Amino acid sequence: MYKIARKIFFLFNPEKVHDFVIYSTAKLKFIYPLAKLIYNPKIKKEVKINNLNFRNPLGLAAGLDKDAEAIRFWDILGFSHIEVGTVTPLPQPGNEKPRLFRLVKNKALLNRMGFNNNGALEMKKNISKVKKSLSGDFVLGINIGKNKITPLENAKDDYLKCIEILYDEADYFTVNISSPNTEGLRELQTEQYLEELLSSISGKNLSESLKRNQPQKNIFLKIAPDLSEKEIELIYFAALKNNFTGIIATNTTIDKSGVDCDKNEKGGISGLPLKKRSDYVLGFLNKLNKDNDNKLFLIASGGVFNKTDYNEKLNLGASLVQVYTGFIYEGPGIVKSILK
Repeated sequence: MYKIARKIFFLFNPEKVHDFVIYSTAKLKFIYPLAKLIYNPKIKKEVKINNLNFRNPLGLAAGLDKDAEAIRFWDILGFSHIEVGTVTPLPQPGNEKPRLFRLVKNKALLNRMGFNNNGALEMKKNISKVKKSLSGDFVLGINIGKNKITPLENAKDDYLKCIEILYDEADYFTVNISSPNTEGLRELQTEQYLEELLSSISGKNLSESLKRNQPQKNIFLKIAPDLSEKEIELIYFAALKNNFTGIIATNTTIDKSGVDCDKNEKGGISGLPLKKRSDYVLGFLNKLNKDNDNKLFLIASGGVFNKTDYNEKLNLGASLVQVYTGFIYEGPGIVKSILK
């Protein structure tokens, strides 16, 4: 079914198709029972990360459901979790269009979206409407970022604001400092900004939990694949020091070698060309885990299209695996084909 649908979808502008799919899956609730019957594998392979229980290791990565509009649909398909966002405190339109491209020969996407979203308050409303309708074992992560207009030296304020607004809605947060599509954002991964940012977020997590007399949220850090081992090590120990739960490896890559597009084209590459580098970063993080008594949970993202890709991520030390581009190319059947 999806092979036919994909041929039709791929005739049209990628972002318009994306918006159509999100709108349809959010509004056409009569398709939910059929989708559950056809696609949900109904298989339990539980993963525990601190106080969070994931019904299986497979989730949907950030970027697909930016404003948390279709959460119930992802739950019904059988994913154990989704990351919504990236969300910023204030609404913003993102970068100029066109900004999303299919690289079909490479089984990849190129995007330079630029955190287009309706803001944290709108996301809060969307989640509040549906949270009681979600399965008890479906986990909701919220991926947070900074507004484009916010200077880097004030970036931490945007992350703290997102946490404050969305604390009650999130099962966990992911701090996105690795998108290549917001100018200067990746500089937050450097020593100049990293320690202050992570310690501020950790402190905010504690203060918000004390206000509510509840456990602190799990917080992950999403990093770029285009880092040296020295840079990865710096980030790893900063996350460990500031009580982060783990690291998501990785975001999109700016390396366009071997990809069917102009090397000067702006944006990040996801999908199959990302896998090798993403696997390398994941494996290096796993080695750091093995060499230390304290460990970070690892979530893998990048180039997962089938069960083999998925198993490779788990073997490299991932507790959870996320898909995005694989979902675009393989369709909703990817959940069942990976988990069965």
